[in-house]
Amino acid sequence: MTTNPTADSDAARPEAIGLARLADMLRAEAANGLYWGCDLGEEARLRALREHAAALLAEVDHRSYEEISAVFANDSGLRTPIPGTEFRIDCGDGTRLVHRRRFRADTLAQRLEATAAALGADVPAEPVAIADTDLADLPCPHTYLLVYEFTTDLDADAAEKLLEPADPDLDGDLPTFAPAASAVERERGPLRVSPAAKAILDAVAATAQTSLAEATSPYSVERHHRVAAHCERTVAADLAYPRIDCGDLAAYGVPTGADAAVFDDEGRVLVIKRTDTGQWAVPGGGAEVGEPVALAAVREAFEETGLEVALTGLSWAFDKRDTDLGDSRMPMIMSFTAVQTRPGQAIRLAPLEASDHRWMTEAEAADADLFRGHELRVPVAFARNRTER
Repeated sequence: MTTNPTADSDAARPEAIGLARLADMLRAEAANGLYWGCDLGEEARLRALREHAAALLAEVDHRSYEEISAVFANDSGLRTPIPGTEFRIDCGDGTRLVHRRRFRADTLAQRLEATAAALGADVPAEPVAIADTDLADLPCPHTYLLVYEFTTDLDADAAEKLLEPADPDLDGDLPTFAPAASAVERERGPLRVSPAAKAILDAVAATAQTSLAEATSPYSVERHHRVAAHCERTVAADLAYPRIDCGDLAAYGVPTGADAAVFDDEGRVLVIKRTDTGQWAVPGGGAEVGEPVALAAVREAFEETGLEVALTGLSWAFDKRDTDLGDSRMPMIMSFTAVQTRPGQAIRLAPLEASDHRWMTEAEAADADLFRGHELRVPVAFARNRTER
């Protein structure tokens, strides 16, 4: 009996993409832990985790472990899903261009205005949808795209020449979701991994257990519980991976957070009193690699208040770089509006995050001491909620 190794490895392409996704998540856990700071023992373990993530990716990517490790070693900021744009441009010749590009140094407002000016088009007021490479099983670093529509009198050839180069690793069939429907959670069974990958993951799991035994920070404990859970959701299998292109591993990433302005039937918004500054804020926090940004808003609302919520819209794709806030840690915030899915559910605050909560009217919020940036986003959320009621 003869076998076809190429056919066997091609059959394992979904598992190869799954391993690339897992490596991306572990890379982010290492980078974020190093960014926030830790003791020397934890730093060594996080650096080891980063190397293990590079080794996992080298099992499937066409680049060597040394090349991948060198890229990962340059991680210096927070790693979240990477923001970008998908521009759908309806041209004068009847062609629709689709242009996808991550952000570089340009801000969201700058990109929209520059593109509209080049095309002789109006600046779109808001995104019509959100696309996500993780939901599409693209093996590139996790990227989400704000989808905007333009109309131009130019033909497609002329329009395309005016655009910055697109990112080729974002090519593919990307499903898009209306913002209110974009908190999509895919059912994923255990990931089948090769024996070599399983050996690496066993080392990752052992390191996570050491960190759980020695960590003093509750955030480090949370991180390593996540890492251990990722390892547990794998199972060894006799498979051979194909070599795949996992995209631009050095892609510039603007760290992204998400928040949820939860409104009640009286049109009041739920705010929590932050334990770090004593100011009021809507629930929110950093998005995690491997989850859609809308799902991050739902998760943060539950973690910080205990409430199960459903999103009703995106009130603002908020790029702090377009303001004078000067916060470089989390420059991009996806601000959603939401409602409770279980009216009457008791609020359960996360003690590390919040010391109190209130349901505020618009007038009360205008006079409240809001956390930086919320004085801009909360009024917009109220305006959005009025249109959704």
